[in-house]
Amino acid sequence: MSKTKHIYYFDYLRVIAAISVIYMHVAASPLRGDMNFDWHLINFFTCLGFTAVPLFLMMSGHLLLTSEKTLDISVLLKKRLPHLAIPLAGWTVVAVLWRWLTSSDHSLSAIYDGLVSSLSSPAWVHFWYMYSLIAFYLLSPIICGGLRALDKKGHIFVLTIIALISLRTILRLFLPESVAVFLNIDALNKLTPFGGYLATFILGYYLGNLKQRIPNIILISASVIILGIIVLGTYYLTATTGEFNQNFQSQASGFEVVLASCIFLLFKQNMDKESKVLKHIPIVPLSLSIYLMHNILLSMMGYISIFSATTFLRTVFVTASNFVICFITMKTVTTIKPICYLASGMTFEAACKTCNWVYTYNKIKKALRDKKK
Repeated sequence: MSKTKHIYYFDYLRVIAAISVIYMHVAASPLRGDMNFDWHLINFFTCLGFTAVPLFLMMSGHLLLTSEKTLDISVLLKKRLPHLAIPLAGWTVVAVLWRWLTSSDHSLSAIYDGLVSSLSSPAWVHFWYMYSLIAFYLLSPIICGGLRALDKKGHIFVLTIIALISLRTILRLFLPESVAVFLNIDALNKLTPFGGYLATFILGYYLGNLKQRIPNIILISASVIILGIIVLGTYYLTATTGEFNQNFQSQASGFEVVLASCIFLLFKQNMDKESKVLKHIPIVPLSLSIYLMHNILLSMMGYISIFSATTFLRTVFVTASNFVICFITMKTVTTIKPICYLASGMTFEAACKTCNWVYTYNKIKKALRDKKK
């Protein structure tokens, strides 16, 4: 069996998306403050950062729906689902324990209640993505088989439905309430399971397989225009309603998905080559565990005044600090064999070959040995 070709532009997108998710959560607080120059800067990069979830979904969708292994249920149950479910369970325990430590109720029943409630709803807000992704993994053999059975007209039909989902979100932003109500058709609502995220997941399949090259100038121009609309729309709604309004920043459908699509194609067409930096700093293999850890760490950092995000520069500082701490922590945790898989979804052997301190030690030792030769 031939080895699957590595998709290098996904490495760049994963790192950018991981940092963007952290930035979005750090920026949430200052964006609910007074409007000033810092607010506009923070808002601009937040609008750009909200492409993170669509990008993650598109990459997962492309990888799953183009893989021959997706149709093998044993691979799904034995490898892919544990890779998500086990680290989610591990970090859920961490989240419940941290909430328990910082709450007024220190009874053992509070821990039990927190663990039980996590079966129906995420123990921490950002875990919602993992719940959705696990559901998409469960559906992936069905979706993959269905897409492969379609002819050209069938694929056009699927793409039309995906486009309609985002178009409806966009129209709702501009149409008067009296007209927008007609878009609330039950049949259309039923076309958006998982809030529209499933459509973005499937869209990744088509974007990754797109053979035709779209001129960079068109993708860049479209990205600038769409980003401008999101930024100005967010400012306008926030100014007119008197509170931070994120309707233009929907990650499920609408402008952010279109912007993410343009970014996806730009990287696909121009960045599908190995990064020397990412080769030496193994962020990509740890991106899942960094995602799981970052928001809990932000809660911990909130108890230290230096990590208070009040301006744009401080928002960037807290984002960078959180990312570095998560990276170093997960690099260390994956070096500890008993908890490596629980925290990252990677086997200890895989971590030693890709990202932990054993990997770094072996890489340095090899470099010194090669230098002596």
